[in-house]
Amino acid sequence: MRARLLALCGATLLAAGPCAAGDLLIRHARLIDGTGARPREAAILVRNGRIAAIGPDVTATDAPVLDAEGGSVIPGLVDAHVHLSVVPGSVERGDSPETQDELRRAHLRAYLACGVTTVLDTAIDPQVGLAVQRWLAAGAAGPRFLTLGPGFVTPGGYLADVAPAVATPEEVEAHFAVVEPFGVGVKVFMESGFGPRPVWPLPSAEVRAAIVRGAARRGLPIYVHANKEADKVAALDMGAHAITHAGFYDETPSDAFVARLAASGAYLMTTFAIMDARLIEFHPERLDAALVRRTVPAVELATARDSEAGRLLARTEVGLGAPWLPRALRGLVARFMITETGTRRRLASAERAVRRLWQAGVPIVVGTDAGNWPVVPYQFHGPTTLREIELLGRAGLPPQAALEAATRVPAKMLALDDDIGTIEVGKRADLVVLRKDPLRDLRNLRAIRWTVHDGVARTPAQWMAAR
Repeated sequence: MRARLLALCGATLLAAGPCAAGDLLIRHARLIDGTGARPREAAILVRNGRIAAIGPDVTATDAPVLDAEGGSVIPGLVDAHVHLSVVPGSVERGDSPETQDELRRAHLRAYLACGVTTVLDTAIDPQVGLAVQRWLAAGAAGPRFLTLGPGFVTPGGYLADVAPAVATPEEVEAHFAVVEPFGVGVKVFMESGFGPRPVWPLPSAEVRAAIVRGAARRGLPIYVHANKEADKVAALDMGAHAITHAGFYDETPSDAFVARLAASGAYLMTTFAIMDARLIEFHPERLDAALVRRTVPAVELATARDSEAGRLLARTEVGLGAPWLPRALRGLVARFMITETGTRRRLASAERAVRRLWQAGVPIVVGTDAGNWPVVPYQFHGPTTLREIELLGRAGLPPQAALEAATRVPAKMLALDDDIGTIEVGKRADLVVLRKDPLRDLRNLRAIRWTVHDGVARTPAQWMAAR
């Protein structure tokens, strides 16, 4: 399976590179290479987009020079759970298809401006996925783009009102024909409901077995959307390679589940932003942060400041958790059910669960669910990734481990660890040059001087202005 994934990912890398690879010499760097080694002073020489040499005495007379001036250099970041199909707040605004495409292009630039050099879209509209591949292949600025394609949805289940559903083994095979060209895995939605009791059916045993067989035959790992423990157990029963949400907002993981997940080797994505970004409604001053203002389109910021956008999201959330509740009552219920205190409590519950699972040896991967639903106005593409890493630190992971959850660990999950994830000779020159030390304070990840992608270095402002 690994060989198959490497071949497919390699084809994707060639098809989706953002710009010509470059030569570069970075001097006076405090190197945090992502391997777990202690930081050290070094120069980094890049040739044709790959790291050619690292050491205190490395030099070159024929390469452009970046002087890090003692700043920290880290591997390019990976956000392993994004949704580029989704433009934050587009439902509230009624964006046209042309406007959405223009905003998607801005989102791609925003990832690079925020130091994110690789993204995994865990469920994309196929037409959008193909469009993103075309833009990047034509030279548009953006991160390395990988996607699972559209996910497997159950009739009458979660997302069945917006995506084609799969009910039989024959339909499973037909769906694989759509997914396989994207080539890095398959997504299965295992979501029984967000409220206190189940509201959606899960895939039938027959369909699950057909997905497992089809994925194995094609060498594609299975990524499963699951939030509650029972749904995560069902994911492990399918041999999940990764679970795309930390979940555990309203429960505590059992000892048996912790042991089983750790023994399985499956990866767990964080997606703390689902709760954390929701807090922007209660603290709109977060929208004034310099990085947010620099990288988020003005129309999206305006929507996020609109109190009606927050109320629409709240009514939608209540309807998802309790679809039997009359629409006329959902706004009233939301005022009492969706509060700052409750949102913070649910976020803290997820953070505790991730800390416990990490301590048990579960490999943790940074994923934001950026975009999420188009009715969500707060989960911005780009800066949300840096906030997610900060939240991992707040959850109790040491800064080095939090950084590795956005570099080395997702690279291994994607079978790209020979190419990205750490700063080593021979690997692609995906780097972030910071003014400050992120191991002292993860908030220093926001102090970006340059993002280097395949050897091409630009400041955040230059990436945002690129085309």
